[in-house]
Amino acid sequence: MIIEIYRENTLCIIRPAGRIDLATVDEFESSLRDQIETAPAKLLIDMGKVTYLAGAGLGVLLATAMTLKGHASQMGVFGVSGRVGELFEVSGFGSVLDVHPDESSARGEVH
Repeated sequence: MIIEIYRENTLCIIRPAGRIDLATVDEFESSLRDQIETAPAKLLIDMGKVTYLAGAGLGVLLATAMTLKGHASQMGVFGVSGRVGELFEVSGFGSVLDVHPDESSARGEVH
């Protein structure tokens, strides 16, 4: 898995690529935790290049969203499609997390 991080003022965008599974979930969680410590006002996660997402990865996303909410920060997810999109739909995470179709939408509507 590759994780790219972009920062613009109080916005942080994390772009993981590849599989988020038991072998990589700790790296994914660590990257998110490192960004939370810098207290971004908005954290966006681009799932467009994620080819597989294990249940543990969903747990990390939920825990991150709850942590940010406690810090009065916002989190959004965008680019969810394919099997990852199916997992979001079946698990109900699409209604729990702020999910947007694309980056432009996520930048403007995270709440």
